Amino acid sequence: MLSLPRRLWWREAELGPFEYLLVFLAIVLGLAVSDLCISLNRLMDAGAKVRWDWLAPLAAVVAFLKILTQWWTWFGAAQLAKGLTFEMFVLIVVAVVLLFLLAAASLPDRVEEDGVDLRDYYTRVSRRYWLLYAAHYLAANVVSVWAQIQLQGARLSPSVLLVAVFPTAAVVLAFVRVRLLHMVCLVALIALYLFQFAGHSLGQ
Repeated sequence: MLSLPRRLWWREAELGPFEYLLVFLAIVLGLAVSDLCISLNRLMDAGAKVRWDWLAPLAAVVAFLKILTQWWTWFGAAQLAKGLTFEMFVLIVVAVVLLFLLAAASLPDRVEEDGVDLRDYYTRVSRRYWLLYAAHYLAANVVSVWAQIQLQGARLSPSVLLVAVFPTAAVVLAFVRVRLLHMVCLVALIALYLFQFAGHSLGQ
């Protein structure tokens, strides 16, 4: 008869506060990436039923890169995990859920029998997409500033006003339906997220 180990392997690992919190957040972000992959696979499988357009795929790439950069930046926050309060953690979870909804909105969940027009789809969801982007950006940065002030004794500086630039621009895009402007902003965000940590390692 097989004998069970006296302690489970994950108890042996003795997860610290950072790893403990990250496991829950990782599930949500993993589901967001899975949703993007499933939606893309359905579009590719539909073949001629899909009338392709640039903006929806660009929006999906922005969401995907936002997930990757969010995950990457969390490594540098390991020292803050022990001091996080429950209220801070709730705000972090809210930011992650908003990021999931952003990714889910970027591509259609299904292809109807008469097909799908990605240009029409982006026009229909663009307001929701950019408002979700603005809400996520605010939530993520508010908790970051809050943690730095409360846990590291940092002080507010005029540069903190730069946090409002991205959500303000996103709100403008939510209500301004100029396709060229949307394309330029999406491409600019892709470039920003690609080069933000280019050449960096987790130890930097």
